[in-house]
Amino acid sequence: MAKVVRLQSSSNKIKSAETWKDKNTGNNSRVENDLLRGRKHMLAHEIDEVCKLVKAQSRNALRDELIIQMCYRHGLRVTEVTNLQWQHIDLETRQVQINRIKRGINNTHPLASKRELMLLTRLYKAQNKPRVGYVFITERETIITKSTIQKMFSSYSEKALGIKWNIHALRHSCGTELVTRDTHLVTTQHFLGQRNIKNTEIYVHMAANQFDGIAWD
Repeated sequence: MAKVVRLQSSSNKIKSAETWKDKNTGNNSRVENDLLRGRKHMLAHEIDEVCKLVKAQSRNALRDELIIQMCYRHGLRVTEVTNLQWQHIDLETRQVQINRIKRGINNTHPLASKRELMLLTRLYKAQNKPRVGYVFITERETIITKSTIQKMFSSYSEKALGIKWNIHALRHSCGTELVTRDTHLVTTQHFLGQRNIKNTEIYVHMAANQFDGIAWD
């Protein structure tokens, strides 16, 4: 695995050397590809399959798997991932400050996944325990771009599952998983940073367990 280096500056003017254009993926339209996939969210076992392949094949396996884990565990949009900085994370208390875009509500999440915490701790040490700076950077010490993340996820999801997924599907997976686990809808709303609970209600319709009480025989 390539050595991970620390980013000294958190300036938003930094340009990535891993620039890539969305038109090359065939994933320009999430709506169009949702029709091909049959649903907006990925299932937990599908996410695991993608992560296994990333771990086995990516030259930046630690970084790339952690991106996927954090998108899923915290319902992050891709811009929220690229904006994540070390000063937002407290490994001692196992907490991360989530700063939402699109007028979303900022909040603090627990780092409740053992796998996520382990990967985050390893990346922290690999970057020489920085106090500040972007968490997800390239080998050239530049902030990773949204398009680079999408390219990575599209590529590995296609290899693992036979179809390209958009990274935003992991936010839907998070919401659907919370509802499936019988998390209160208001709690799910706050966890995802949504101002309008109507936006959260879509996950009730996406969760299959709402029909568990139905029996034909």
